[in-house]
Amino acid sequence: MAFFASSVFSPAGRRAAVIARATAVVALLTVLGATWLVHPAAGMLLGYLGSHAFGRWRRAKSGLIAALVAAAVLIALGANWLVYPVFVMSLVWLASGAWGREERRAPKAPPAPEPAALPAQNSGTPLVTAPADGPLVALIRDERLPPDARAQLAALNLRTQEALSLLKTQGLEGSEAGYLTRAIREEYAPGAVNAYLKLPRSLADTAPIQEGKTGRALLNEQLELLLSGVQDVISGTLQSGSQELLTHGRFLRDRFAKVEADLRVPVEVKAK
Repeated sequence: MAFFASSVFSPAGRRAAVIARATAVVALLTVLGATWLVHPAAGMLLGYLGSHAFGRWRRAKSGLIAALVAAAVLIALGANWLVYPVFVMSLVWLASGAWGREERRAPKAPPAPEPAALPAQNSGTPLVTAPADGPLVALIRDERLPPDARAQLAALNLRTQEALSLLKTQGLEGSEAGYLTRAIREEYAPGAVNAYLKLPRSLADTAPIQEGKTGRALLNEQLELLLSGVQDVISGTLQSGSQELLTHGRFLRDRFAKVEADLRVPVEVKAK
């Protein structure tokens, strides 16, 4: 992980070869058994995309293309959650006109379109469109936040909605998991961001606060922890739903096995 981070966030990280080499190491170790490795690597890659795509992205064009390919590799290796923040980041990048800011005579970016309905998840539960207001949505649009933090907030917005939708489908809205998901969405994430915004703007991203970490690094760490918590809720609902599905499958096998046995009886009697 130290090698991956030093490669991606170094000045040489703008080159495609550096990103490809770092991703190849992660992919090899994952295939050899370290399956957990793709998730922190995917988080770092998401930060890389956010930090380079919204600045002078043409200088890191080859690295960004390689990072998108690397994201596809990590998704294939198990970091499926990476699809949605990358998708949202791409929409924000296109809508904000970041792709044309370096052109001297580039036209002003058109207003951002209304958010469209997102496609259904692999689980079959549709992911509803994000509401037009709310603490997370307002913070995603706050330009005082670093791009990587805004990308994490966009991922939290989508993942908490998915978790709440799954809990509602299973009738568990009032459960502890439902309370935790709403608290992450309405209290914990906004609280972490507001604490960061209270720091002096000139020092928030450069001055170490704890264990050599800056305010920006601490914010990213806390948002990543919240993303992990939401993922645990989604995994828990998957296990709950899978148990119900398995129970129903056993019932069907027992029921139709009995029917098949009953249908074979007349044939055996006739043969005798």
